[in-house]
Amino acid sequence: MPQTTHDLVLEVLEGCADSALAEAGELGESAIRSPTELTLRTGDLDAVRGLRRIVSAYATVTVPARRPRELLGTAVQQRLAALFVQIGRQRPRQRFRGLRLAAAGSETPDMQRLGEALAELAEVPVDPEGDLLVRVRRGPGRPGTWQVLIRTTPRPLATRAWRTVNYPGAVNATIAATVLDRLEIGSTDSVLDMTCGSGTFPVEQLHAQMPARMVGVDLDPAAIAAAQAHQRAARRRGRIDWVSGDVLTEPLEGGFTRIVTNPPWGTLHGEHATNQQLLAKLLDRAAALSAPGARLGVLTHEIRRMHEVLAQPGCPWTAGEEHRFFQKGHHPRLFLLSQSPRRPSRSAVSPA
Repeated sequence: MPQTTHDLVLEVLEGCADSALAEAGELGESAIRSPTELTLRTGDLDAVRGLRRIVSAYATVTVPARRPRELLGTAVQQRLAALFVQIGRQRPRQRFRGLRLAAAGSETPDMQRLGEALAELAEVPVDPEGDLLVRVRRGPGRPGTWQVLIRTTPRPLATRAWRTVNYPGAVNATIAATVLDRLEIGSTDSVLDMTCGSGTFPVEQLHAQMPARMVGVDLDPAAIAAAQAHQRAARRRGRIDWVSGDVLTEPLEGGFTRIVTNPPWGTLHGEHATNQQLLAKLLDRAAALSAPGARLGVLTHEIRRMHEVLAQPGCPWTAGEEHRFFQKGHHPRLFLLSQSPRRPSRSAVSPA
């Protein structure tokens, strides 16, 4: 039997599109449609669930139509019925409880009829809280068309199954995966997460290239307990050394070639008034623990304060790329830093 080719729309957070494109390109022909949307044509629907830089994946049907009621036509309904069957055949099986229609004018009679017809095809009830999410919109870039998008999984791909502990302030996993991409971590690297929280960066790295050494440090014992639980739930091979303590004073063996930190920024943790001092201390400590040629990634919302820290005389790091993300009203920025020639890095074992 010939393999079915699927046209997918991949939803991404702004700032993750380039990394998502490289990842999706391994499965088929892909392209960036907008900062928050990619397209993918692939015959391997099962493999789509493994994409780690994607918020959600949608199988699509695009048809010539002037208005939504034309989506109720027999030919269109047959195509949608076949697509529901294909989504249901994924391995492992994806089980849905109810259909939720998301569309402009979803309360109109035509849209309600369409929702009921789709639910019947999918053999689930209509449910405003349903996990079978179906979006209906005009075909983007194709006048005179309408598009039906069916999410291929009950939960977004960004909702990691290993995240079993609801720890406040955890970085979004797709952003974390993109940050790690930009740090270019290899098998010989020694990696330090200075403020690991519930372990998102180290656990995400387990799904990519396992470095020679990986250490996560956090001041909050509850965060370390959550990180350990998340590593167990991820069921990935690789060792992570979790350290409960203050990374500024905790004795640590230096020589890290890749360092990452997502420090407190004043909403859930930390205070804006003291965060500039904290950023400066973190950069100094990172320099003390780094190997020659190390790279440091700082993901922070404190943009102005970070610029001021980097401009201070004697700063041990030189600013390189600044990469912007956007998530639900927040605009974190990744600062990719290299060691400053003004002050060579030290491979200190413990702080002065």
